[in-house]
Amino acid sequence: MAVIVPRTVSRGTDVFATRHGSFIVRSDLGCFLQALDFSSGQDLKVWDLHPACRGRDHYVGDPTSSAIYLLDGDSFCKVLDLNSEPPSSALPLHPSCQGGDHYASCEGRFFIFFLRRGMVLSVADLATAATAKEVSLECPFVDGLYYYGANATQLACFRMEENHLRGHLLVTTGHKEPFSIHPDVASFLPGGLALNHGPAFGVWECIKLISNATDLPMPSSHEITRRVGYAKPVFGPKYHICGSIDSESLGISLLQSQFSLPAAYGGMGIQTEQEEWEAVAEEGEPLRVILQPRQKLYWWHYQLGLGKDAILFCRALKVTRSPSPPTHIPLPLVNA
Repeated sequence: MAVIVPRTVSRGTDVFATRHGSFIVRSDLGCFLQALDFSSGQDLKVWDLHPACRGRDHYVGDPTSSAIYLLDGDSFCKVLDLNSEPPSSALPLHPSCQGGDHYASCEGRFFIFFLRRGMVLSVADLATAATAKEVSLECPFVDGLYYYGANATQLACFRMEENHLRGHLLVTTGHKEPFSIHPDVASFLPGGLALNHGPAFGVWECIKLISNATDLPMPSSHEITRRVGYAKPVFGPKYHICGSIDSESLGISLLQSQFSLPAAYGGMGIQTEQEEWEAVAEEGEPLRVILQPRQKLYWWHYQLGLGKDAILFCRALKVTRSPSPPTHIPLPLVNA
């Protein structure tokens, strides 16, 4: 079962809302998604993320204004958009506001989630911790993946439930109101492609078998033909690109990110950037061998995909004398 990567293990990824809509930040891709809301899948726009806005610990939006707060370490700053360079000056986080697992804003206050303690700290100001209040977080919601202020009066969280990503609106009484998350929205989150289309797979496909059925050595000439490149999937998310990145490059970046994730999140933990990400083309390669008596040789070609669909046809070839496919992965591991 594939699951969405939680914010706590994906630095620079976050969700928030402002009066301009709902947002997902992907620092690793250098862009962010703006949506009318997370449920409808309407008006999905992808914008460039300013380099100086990347890699922050938390991104907190004010649902009643244009304000976005960038938290990094023990300081924070306020910006009005993520396309521009943030101010060079930053304010210190009050000690009691530091070290939260998630941060959100609504009702004119900030909410700091300390999940291990099952507690939410509410403050009027991150720098002074003015009028601080503590509220217990109900057990069903201590395993949220992302928390944010959904509107002027309600917090919300994303959770995995029965193999689906769902949202829940939360109020101070602990009441929950579930809502759906559109597949194209979920696909923009780390792990989302596997959640919607199946986990990543790698497989060796036998593309050529040659054999010598005689009792004498036999010279043999053949041509090995393989497919190399990227087969653009038909299930690509529908985003309107508003920045410098084009739609196809974004789709490739999302796939490369998916393949790089651990298996727990529907990935394979491998690097694919060095592969041929152009349109699939056939390549032929002449082959001359001397087959020994009663010998069979199998030529295998490596390919990657999601669910049941092959997407990337790699350059790797392998020759074996066994009809069983190779077991190794011919691509470099992440962080190897």
